[in-house]
Amino acid sequence: MSDSDGYNELSSANLIKNIIGDLFSYNTIKRKRILQYYFFEDAALSSPIMSTIGVNNIQYIYTVWQTLNRIEPKITNIVFNGQTAVIHLIHNISPTILPSFAKLEVPAITTLHFKETEYDSGLLKIYRQEDSWTLEGIIQSIPLLSFWYTYVLRVVMGKLLSTTGDILDSAASHAQKMSMRSREIQQFGHEVAIENMERLDEYRSDLKDRYLEGLRNWGDCYLEPTYPSDDYRLAPIRKERGEMTEDQIYFLDG
Repeated sequence: MSDSDGYNELSSANLIKNIIGDLFSYNTIKRKRILQYYFFEDAALSSPIMSTIGVNNIQYIYTVWQTLNRIEPKITNIVFNGQTAVIHLIHNISPTILPSFAKLEVPAITTLHFKETEYDSGLLKIYRQEDSWTLEGIIQSIPLLSFWYTYVLRVVMGKLLSTTGDILDSAASHAQKMSMRSREIQQFGHEVAIENMERLDEYRSDLKDRYLEGLRNWGDCYLEPTYPSDDYRLAPIRKERGEMTEDQIYFLDG
C-alpha cells in the first residue's frame, strides 16, 4: 500500500467521522449542511416508531428530537466498510419540560447506507438511514425496571430454563435406556423362540420314531399268523361197512 492510499483511507475515515458527528450534533447549521450535501433528496429515514422520505422531513424530525432531548447523543463506535456506516450511540432522553435529573440513557444503533451519485463517479451520498433500539437497551435505561429485569427476571428465567433442560435431558436419557432395554428383551425373546422351535422339531422327530416303533411292537405281539390257502384240505373219513357211516371231518396235513 502506497503512502497516498493510506492517506486517502485516513482522510475518508476522518470525513465519515466528521459527517456523523455533525449529523448528530445539536448545531443546526452543521446538521443542515450535512443533510443538504451528503443526503439524496429522496433519502429515507426509518426507526421502530416511524418512517419518512425526503431530506426536509428528515431535518424536521431531527429538530423535534433535539427539542425533546436537551443533551445530544453520545457516539461510542463507528464502523464503515465503504458502502455502509454502522454507528453505536447512546441517546440521552431528557425532555426540556422535565427537570434535568430526569434522564434516560438508551443505547441505539444507526445505519447509514451510501451509494454513488452517478455510475462510476466515485462520489457517495446517503440514501437511507435506519435507527434501531433494542428492547433490552430500553429496559436497562429505566432504573427500577432495569434492576428488576437484571436481577430478578433474567435470574428466574435462567433457573427455570436450566431446570426444564435438566428434566428434559433426564427424560431423554431414561427413554434411551428404556429403548435399549426393550431391544435387549426383544432380542432375548427372539433367541428363545428360535431355541424352542429347534426343541419342538427335535421332539416331533423323536415322537415320530417312537410311534413307528410302537406300531411295530404291537404288530409282533397281537397279530395271528396267516396261512396259505393251499396248505390244508378237507377230506371225509368213513367207518367200516355194515355199520352206519357217519362223516367226520378232520384237518389233515398234506
